[in-house]
Amino acid sequence: MYSCKWMMHATRQMGVVAVLVALSGALGCPVAGCSVGKAAAATLEGQRFDDTMVLSDRTLRLNGLGLRGVAWIRAFVAGLYLAAPSKDVAQVLAMPGPKRLRLKIMLDAPSHELTKSLVGRIQDHEPPALIERLGERLPRLGGMIDSLGDLHPGDTIDLDFIPDIGVTLRYNDQVVGKPVAGDDLYRAVLKIFVGDHPVDRRLRDGLLRGGF
Repeated sequence: MYSCKWMMHATRQMGVVAVLVALSGALGCPVAGCSVGKAAAATLEGQRFDDTMVLSDRTLRLNGLGLRGVAWIRAFVAGLYLAAPSKDVAQVLAMPGPKRLRLKIMLDAPSHELTKSLVGRIQDHEPPALIERLGERLPRLGGMIDSLGDLHPGDTIDLDFIPDIGVTLRYNDQVVGKPVAGDDLYRAVLKIFVGDHPVDRRLRDGLLRGGF
């Protein structure tokens, strides 16, 4: 999730002198619309997400979609896939089995901005005991995201959790690096999107829609 500072910089690169900063996102249907078509897929801001997908031999369902943006700058649309639909944060975080958080990128961006925001928010909002327990696993995950380099519209990033394997990163359907162990690490990542201190509350509301 890109910082407001970075997105303002991206706006200037697009030739816009200044913007009024505001969060935009959606629960249900955002400004540009959210729809479910006959092909069993949901769309948000033109980004299409299948309503089901298979991870580790389990069929997961799309729980919700949310937009991360500032003013009219769209950074990405996120989709959360779970084994069972839920609107309850505690249930989502504690749910056993595989999970997928899919980001569909909508602008040009350096991947290290995503890393900085992800790692920084975990360090700022998780208790010191958890940060200590995560140890080198958190910077390892951050290093994997850093390795992606420049992101572009149309790129897809999957942050997956697979029991007994750990957190895995996929970029445009290609596995990046090696899995990083720990459901505690994945919960910390997921809480950035749906926890008590989300990067964007309307993004959180969209992801917690509870199915399509």
